[in-house]
Amino acid sequence: MENSQVAAIQFEPTIGEVDTNLERMGELADALPASVGLAVFPELSVTGYNLDEISAIAEPIPGEWTEALVGIARRNDLHLLAGVPERDGDRLFNGLVHVSPAGVESVYRKQRLWGDEAEVFTRGSGPSVTETPVGNVGLLVCYDLNFPELCLEYAESEVDVLAVSSAWRTSFLEDWRLLLRARALDGTCYAVGSNHIGTQLGRNHAGHSLVAGPTGVVLEETGTGAGLAVVTVKPAELEEARDRNPVRRDR
Repeated sequence: MENSQVAAIQFEPTIGEVDTNLERMGELADALPASVGLAVFPELSVTGYNLDEISAIAEPIPGEWTEALVGIARRNDLHLLAGVPERDGDRLFNGLVHVSPAGVESVYRKQRLWGDEAEVFTRGSGPSVTETPVGNVGLLVCYDLNFPELCLEYAESEVDVLAVSSAWRTSFLEDWRLLLRARALDGTCYAVGSNHIGTQLGRNHAGHSLVAGPTGVVLEETGTGAGLAVVTVKPAELEEARDRNPVRRDR
């Protein structure tokens, strides 16, 4: 497959500075190898994680933000997943938008809201499987990863990749690594986790964006600074893992 690599990108968004964040995301995408077909950015990466400001700045999808993201995708011949606060009438959603050079492909709305998020956002109502250059991808946002039943829906859809966009805190770092490995193993798919770095409004973010393979092994992992984890999605590796661990068939 051309463009067969997936990249988990981590950086520290500037709270409330949408133009700055979009510019930074563009720079990070521009620096990717041409072989990357899908890049995953963190939760609320366009705005930064500040629940107090979300209501004032959230916008519908499609909108100006997604138009800018499509421009980034188009100039790099790349698909992107980016965290955005989505406004739909009077409701707000913690969204993960999939854009390609052709436009907005799909939107996922976070189903499990963490802490004060429930006072700001409406829960999403279901999974979202979207087609990308690296295969069929199931979408999750941060705390969703803690719920095996959400990931089981993707396993039953036989996704090739599980993409998780997060603002995961340092105090839960080992949970992050464990859960991504577990979801890759029990779904026999690649699990790609993109996380924030730095401190935003007292939230210490863990970084350590990573890609786990379909046997649950971490294939590539970043540290606590800006960076990316890039892995080739291999159909033969998926097939071999599913033969070795036939949970899909036996389920």
